[in-house]
Amino acid sequence: MDNNKKKEEEEGEGSGCTEPGSDWADLTRECLTNILSRLTLEQRWLGPMLVCKSWLQACTDSSLHSSFDVEPHFGTNTDSPRLWTPDFERKIDSMLRSVVVWSDHSLTSIRTHHCSDLALSFAAERKDPTV
Repeated sequence: MDNNKKKEEEEGEGSGCTEPGSDWADLTRECLTNILSRLTLEQRWLGPMLVCKSWLQACTDSSLHSSFDVEPHFGTNTDSPRLWTPDFERKIDSMLRSVVVWSDHSLTSIRTHHCSDLALSFAAERKDPTV
């Protein structure tokens, strides 16, 4: 075995891990979901969902989708013209629909000004029937 390859394996560089011998793919779904629950919706969408298929599946766990709150990301710029385009509305609608489906009837709150009535109707139709 050449010295560089041996050094990479010892340092975990071949797997993208910083700790020798650790393998993020071996995390149980429960452990991974616990870690993901500490991230914001935006952080999950921009990071872990893109890592691999098993992480994407963990990011869709219903326990992570009891609320859809994108208001903090817009601050006081709610009148910004770029936020009121049909394309932007479609993106928010798509995100909301995904969260509704992943929530498995556990979605309890929606906070956004940037979605269509159709997307809100979709969410309302799929709410928990016992609520």
